[in-house]
Amino acid sequence: MVFHDHIKNYQWVQCSTCKNWLHFECAGVEGDWTSKDFFCGCNIVQDVDNILESVKAEEILQDEEIKDLERNLQSGHFLSNRMYLWKHRGLDAALRKYHSEHFTLFSDMKTEQIIQRLERLLSVPGTVAEKQLFITEVILPEVVIQWLQKTSNMCRYQAESVLLENTYKEKSAPELSTSDRESTEEVNVLLRDSLAAADWCLKTQFDGGFKVPAVLSMDEKEQQEALQELHNCDDPSEESPAELFTFVFDKQKDYNKFCTDLIDENNLKVFSRFEEK
Repeated sequence: MVFHDHIKNYQWVQCSTCKNWLHFECAGVEGDWTSKDFFCGCNIVQDVDNILESVKAEEILQDEEIKDLERNLQSGHFLSNRMYLWKHRGLDAALRKYHSEHFTLFSDMKTEQIIQRLERLLSVPGTVAEKQLFITEVILPEVVIQWLQKTSNMCRYQAESVLLENTYKEKSAPELSTSDRESTEEVNVLLRDSLAAADWCLKTQFDGGFKVPAVLSMDEKEQQEALQELHNCDDPSEESPAELFTFVFDKQKDYNKFCTDLIDENNLKVFSRFEEK
């Protein structure tokens, strides 16, 4: 929970093996720790393959547990770096990108089934693009972590470690075509990085005006169509589909600041240009 300053006021315990300090909540410690030694589970190899293969999407926590989890994340009752990074999307785009690449242990097919279930259960405010990314980047990994804690008797720290270190891919899952896979990856990266860049722009002082990409206000179908047009286009000029994904600045100075301070620093994938007025 590196971003939560007030966590310093909470109790911590040190693992006798790896010497890492863990907040009581992450360590799964309740009350006062009076034993001499504490082990965080760093020396335990977790084998979750069997339960990953057998569990169904509708069995990943109860509906009410998922709703409570989302409410507790939104209110701050459950501390989560993913939630903090979502609420402060311009803060550390590189770290947010790292977390968003480790959001599930399940196969693509089962992950999609879980996402569809989450979309049916939760009423998330914001644009369609924001709802999609919030569920994928924040809710889904937090659901997986809580499910691991519940089914495998792990503390949060152990469950988080399993998620970050063991991306599970079901060998028998049907493969997407190269074109479909590239399109899916491209739209996820573009939307994720464009949202982070838009949030950064809204919090930054510029000398002139700017416009965020029109694709961020589109619904899912329109986004997919725009992405497909972009994917098939060989000329990313102002008249091309790339314009829907482009940040436009009134002044070159602001454009340079955007590129240097955000894009280059965090290696984001976005389109941008300037047009002096």
